[in-house]
Amino acid sequence: MIPPQLSLFRTVIVAGNFSSAARQLGISAAAVSKAIAQLEKNLGLRLFHRTTHSLTLTQDGQKLAERVMPLLDELEQQLTLSTDTQQAACGRLKVNLPGSFGRRLILPLLPAFQQRYPDIELDLHFDDRIRDLVGEGFDIGIGNGVHEDSQLIARPLPPQSWVTVASQDYLAAHPVPLHPNALAQHRCIGYRSPTSGRIQPWSYRVAGKSAKVMPCGGPTVTTVEATLDAARLGMGIALLGLWHAAADIRSGILVPLLDSFAPPPVPIWIYYSSRNYLPARTRLLIDHLLTTFPDHARTVSLLPANRAATPQTTTTPVSGASQ
Repeated sequence: MIPPQLSLFRTVIVAGNFSSAARQLGISAAAVSKAIAQLEKNLGLRLFHRTTHSLTLTQDGQKLAERVMPLLDELEQQLTLSTDTQQAACGRLKVNLPGSFGRRLILPLLPAFQQRYPDIELDLHFDDRIRDLVGEGFDIGIGNGVHEDSQLIARPLPPQSWVTVASQDYLAAHPVPLHPNALAQHRCIGYRSPTSGRIQPWSYRVAGKSAKVMPCGGPTVTTVEATLDAARLGMGIALLGLWHAAADIRSGILVPLLDSFAPPPVPIWIYYSSRNYLPARTRLLIDHLLTTFPDHARTVSLLPANRAATPQTTTTPVSGASQ
């Protein structure tokens, strides 16, 4: 532990006066002055010249600062590293993850983290609902939505790209849609949000503007996995994150459609508490995810070349297009 009076001595030097140092430390200026006076008494040295409007180091104070401050900086760094190591070595991390996204994208990144930090216990909750992270005791949340909470801050992961897909069997029995307007003549698989209970509209870009299409005619499901399964089974057209559909597109099970109208990517965030002293184990997992998470926005380059043709024509307006 850094001797408190020497630590306070350094704080006063950096702050420039007793009042500023007191505000930083959350104590009164009188308490700071008293502590410095006690340090001077113990050392038998006058460390500061005090006037009504200024505070400057004496020659003895300057010599002490030159000797002590580098040592204090080094000691504080070593104490911080020691504390971080102890915190990182053990403890429980409660993490909230969207169901399918968490299993497909985040879970495969965690064995390496667990191997490196075997005493950190990962408590993983797979749930598509937007959670109150602080109120429910989560250390980290991942997703594109968050409960309104000013105590949270966020770090971006690579955004999620979207792709419209249908199975080979479905397209063998139905005409290939060449424009989002044509989806009204198809069976479209709807996704009902577990948070709001509403079916989510599909977004496209038409002539540089956002256009909304409400999926209808096909089944409505409540999980992304069910959306993918229904599309594989030929039950209709689906709008999916490219991360979920890429493997089936590469294998030819699903065919990408309406590429030229693809909606803009959706941002994905890591959320965590903004408290001042973030546990090192939390910081370690955040850093691990930020450095190992793949940029699946580039997955599109892996898709097969014989995808369904989608012309660039955007002259026909889409019903419900927003301005």
